Amino acid sequence: MHRYLAMRKLPAIVVMLTCLMSQSSAIAQFQSLNVTQQSWLDLTDLTAGAGCDSWGYVSSSGREYALMGVTTKLIVVEITDPVNPVIIGSVGHSTSDWCDVKTFGDYAYVVNETGGGVDVIDLSDVDNGNVTLVTRFTTSGVSDSHNVAINTDSGFLYLAGATINGGAPVAYDLNINPVNPPEAGRWTEPSSAYHHDAHIVNYTSGPYAGREILFGFSEGRGVDIVDVTDKSNMFLMSRTPYPGVDYCHQGWTTPDRKYLYANDELDEGDPGVPTTRTLIFNIEDLSNPVLTGTFTTGLQSRDHNLYIDECVMFQANYSSGLRVVNIANPLAPVEVGFYDTHPENDSVNFDGAWNNYPFFPSGSVIISDIDRGLFVLDVSDALAASDLLGVLDFEYASALPDSLAPASSTDISMSLTGRCNGVHKPNTGMLHYDLGGGFVAVPMTSNGPEQYLTSLPPALCGQEIAYYFSAETEAGLTVTDPGDAPANVYTATVADTINIVFADDFDTDEGWATGPDSATTGTFVRGDPVGTGAQPENDHTPTGAGNCMYTATNPTGAQGSEDVDSGTVILTSPSFDLGTEDAQVSYYRWFYERDLGGDDGYIAEISNNDGSSWTTIESLSPGGGGWELVQFMVSDFVVPTSQMRLRFMATDGPVSGDIVEVAIDDVLVTQAECDPQDPDLTDDGNVDLEDFALMQQCFTGAGSCTCFPALYGPLESNACTAADIDLDGDIDGEDYAAWESGLLGP
Repeated sequence: MHRYLAMRKLPAIVVMLTCLMSQSSAIAQFQSLNVTQQSWLDLTDLTAGAGCDSWGYVSSSGREYALMGVTTKLIVVEITDPVNPVIIGSVGHSTSDWCDVKTFGDYAYVVNETGGGVDVIDLSDVDNGNVTLVTRFTTSGVSDSHNVAINTDSGFLYLAGATINGGAPVAYDLNINPVNPPEAGRWTEPSSAYHHDAHIVNYTSGPYAGREILFGFSEGRGVDIVDVTDKSNMFLMSRTPYPGVDYCHQGWTTPDRKYLYANDELDEGDPGVPTTRTLIFNIEDLSNPVLTGTFTTGLQSRDHNLYIDECVMFQANYSSGLRVVNIANPLAPVEVGFYDTHPENDSVNFDGAWNNYPFFPSGSVIISDIDRGLFVLDVSDALAASDLLGVLDFEYASALPDSLAPASSTDISMSLTGRCNGVHKPNTGMLHYDLGGGFVAVPMTSNGPEQYLTSLPPALCGQEIAYYFSAETEAGLTVTDPGDAPANVYTATVADTINIVFADDFDTDEGWATGPDSATTGTFVRGDPVGTGAQPENDHTPTGAGNCMYTATNPTGAQGSEDVDSGTVILTSPSFDLGTEDAQVSYYRWFYERDLGGDDGYIAEISNNDGSSWTTIESLSPGGGGWELVQFMVSDFVVPTSQMRLRFMATDGPVSGDIVEVAIDDVLVTQAECDPQDPDLTDDGNVDLEDFALMQQCFTGAGSCTCFPALYGPLESNACTAADIDLDGDIDGEDYAAWESGLLGP
């Protein structure tokens, strides 16, 4: 064993030194941050025309090997000494611009797009320099495949983009026979669901414990989540398009299975996606994933393949090389390092880094570069920078409130736990709340290590309080809950009772009116939309199985088909009665706009005179799609009346090529009602003339009475807590009438 390696290693080192010397000027051009090159085998060293995919293998002795795919073969390179890589051997295959490889046990499985089936390569004796092609299996008639994915926990191999099953996933059981595995099943519904790649995981806890789930990346359609637990009965749990979907390419889940990060290979360069876009989905509900955000490096390059190791994401982004990103806060990723293997530019092209592999025990990371071969990199400085971004998890003794009793404080008990090397800095916990005048920060009371107590302040009937929490780490990072606060926060309505005035999830016809429209296509319809990059696949309602109002049925599912064209479409609600009391209105809105001429847009309006006049609630242009919650108080725009209506309009200008899509769902109008206070203003156990005198003083302003400063500010005779019977912030006829009712008794 050692003699063989010694015979091979010396000439390899000589070749490597010569290579490094001749290319020293090129190396100097590779820009980097917190990432260091340990070695580089270019295409000449690899005797290859172009690089493709890559993966890693660790032998039973702990030695590490890079598996480098090129157009004509798979090359095995030992990188145990990352500064001195040694080419061990290779296995040829049909010439193809695509070569994908994964491992299971001591075998590598290699596919390409020109034929030959699936190569099975034995690596069990690689430490002795032996790399052996065992077979090329063609089970079920497979001749070639774009990609191969393996769930090493379950022992099943999945072909994606193969010449069988329309390119939809086909499973093979490696447990029965790793060399010539039998087909275990295939996903056949819906038909023609070509998957470019897949990521398969086992769930070991939570509501999906015991199930095997495949995340499939589907060209032009988005992310498919398929339950593949029973290989004879694989079924679709959800299909999630996203704004601007073009070629949904690949993705990876976080270790806690809460988030999926995905890339789209062709969206960069499209209108609305000017720089690299990584999509972030919340997948806690597999039947209803939610696009919660995006991440960009700020460069133009296409993103290609990404992988997640604990709290760090490693991206191979073609012309901008390897990007190392901290995702401790999953909604706010931070780039902590990079190594650009394509120094010429960061443009939207197909040059540079194809793949990376970040899972070697040593911490080395490899890059397979289309134009420059194999790089072995040291990312330890990037990981050290990532450690400084460790965060805190917030846990609460009881569920956070979404409703509050009027004029009373609400206690909250919280604890903090460090994650991703985050360490809590004592006495830094803060409550941030907003009652309409902007956020106020209040220190929380520490009641033990990583433990805090706080209280939401008392508020008036009908008010809404927005709130979030923050604390600091010893590294000086401020962490919030929610993680992207104050962009998103917790909210609670102050009321004893929430009365629903009007609610519509559009599963039944509640009498909405369309038109008059001037557009040639795109009239609002009620139903289940067909997902594209511009239009949602599902309504917003959590089940995702109902209807919404959206701009035109699109049976072909082609982006831009039957969207709003050359004019305006209008959707108007039925009338609803608020009387004279204020109300909260909420709805979910989807607005996508690819505007080439600056003349498209979306407007939401409200009327308090049955549509005779309208007041604008929101006006948007452009729009990136995605379901977004809109929430407001009616009195912020108009005086509440008995003749209220909502109206939504989408407009497309005359410039050709624009795409405009709008959807509305889950409209809700509510009024807060509070139980009246005790009319015993003097608190002596009786409602009598003394209370009557005090009520008159407060009502007429002739005297004063005790108030809550936190609610009413300085002591004012027209804002007395005791006399504000309905707790709405003033003393008026309604309070007087309520007080008289208490005085007169039943």
